[in-house]
Amino acid sequence: MHKKIDRVISFYKFTQITETERIRFNIFNFLNNLDILGTVLIANEGINANICGPVQDIESAKTYIKKLLGLGDIHFNESKVSEKVFTKLKVKVKDEIIKAGFSISEEVIVKNKSLEPKDWDVLLEQETLVIDMRNRFEYLMGTFKNSESLNLLNFSDIEKSLKTIEDIDKEKDIAIFCTGGIRCEKASVALTNLGFKNVFQLKGGIINYLNKNENKGRWEGDCFVFDDRITL
Repeated sequence: MHKKIDRVISFYKFTQITETERIRFNIFNFLNNLDILGTVLIANEGINANICGPVQDIESAKTYIKKLLGLGDIHFNESKVSEKVFTKLKVKVKDEIIKAGFSISEEVIVKNKSLEPKDWDVLLEQETLVIDMRNRFEYLMGTFKNSESLNLLNFSDIEKSLKTIEDIDKEKDIAIFCTGGIRCEKASVALTNLGFKNVFQLKGGIINYLNKNENKGRWEGDCFVFDDRITL
């Protein structure tokens, strides 16, 4: 008898992983035995996961992966679903857990400034440059009020695209966001490398923001997600 799938979670962690193939093998077997579906990406720089399953099995998966990789504190974006939102399980080893053309470490991103949704709203009420770090298609489906797009086709073009704003006052507050937060980790590093001093990112991304704002707050439109739900 198949158990009811009623939970979808996404999470990432930048942490050094050396034996990527062994980790891939162990995670795949554990999740497959629980009939969990979704995608898990593993690289030397960390792990990026988006999976669904019964809530009890999702909790087991969270516990197992945290212990296996020694992840410590980690943010999980979690939503209720009424059916599976993935068709199969894929656990892959990649060069990067989010493709940007460069890798980063936990020691680097610990300097990134993340804001909870309530603090994000306060920042957006000020004279802040708000930049959507997703691609143009996602931006046109929905975004935060008064945000700007970098007109990205692929996130791997982020360093090149950010050079279009490198002449902006480096002391200006910049607020950046993406779907779940992972793209902003690398975007924050890229902006810092360009000399920007006050870069703030939305913790947990749009998903976390919408989970904590039933009326959508300052969000307008739909949020594209990378599973069979298509949008939130």
